[in-house]
Amino acid sequence: MNRQNTAYDQKKIKAQIENKEILQKRHEQIVEAVGSLFSKKGYQDTSVRDIAAALNMNISSLYKYVSSKNDVLFLFYRKIHQYWTEMLFATTEKEDDDPADQLKDLIRTGLEICFKMKDEILTIFCEARHLEKDSLHIVLSAENAFIESIERLIKRGIKSGQFKPKDTYLTANIIQYMLMIYPLRSWSFKDRYTFDQILQVVTDFILNALGVEPKEQPLR
Repeated sequence: MNRQNTAYDQKKIKAQIENKEILQKRHEQIVEAVGSLFSKKGYQDTSVRDIAAALNMNISSLYKYVSSKNDVLFLFYRKIHQYWTEMLFATTEKEDDDPADQLKDLIRTGLEICFKMKDEILTIFCEARHLEKDSLHIVLSAENAFIESIERLIKRGIKSGQFKPKDTYLTANIIQYMLMIYPLRSWSFKDRYTFDQILQVVTDFILNALGVEPKEQPLR
């Protein structure tokens, strides 16, 4: 189990239902239902009644599975963030692979997720201020675990002579931010760029920043 999963395990959602299988299934249904609500109305303007209605249940039934609306927000963060980091940890933690190739895979995977889950990714950026203090701490701890994973990849690239950044931690943070450029800037991009165009520019930008020498093309 990676560190971001451990961070999320620190908090248990208080619920009247004790059956873990039923509770997990209902939590997944809650997250699926609130995704569109949060993206359209925002967390603050989404009421508990709205959430219950989206699940076709009354408010008292909803409170059998969560103790507050903020629990719902935390569940949303946990689901989206765990999906994001689990996919990308699988890319960064392959220590026997070529670091430059790993980084390219990381960039592609990250951008693919952001194209697929644009609204959800944007929501977790916009609504973090509404998380309770303990929930925010867990989210930030999980996020930092992934940043450290990118940093380890960069250090492997430095050791192999491929990467040349001066500050590995700041570089890892910049790469994380660049992976999310599409949901954060899609209002500006509109239909101007295809996925492949964004992928190429972001990949070239990051590799150039790391000082990666372009591979020589074979002679024909």
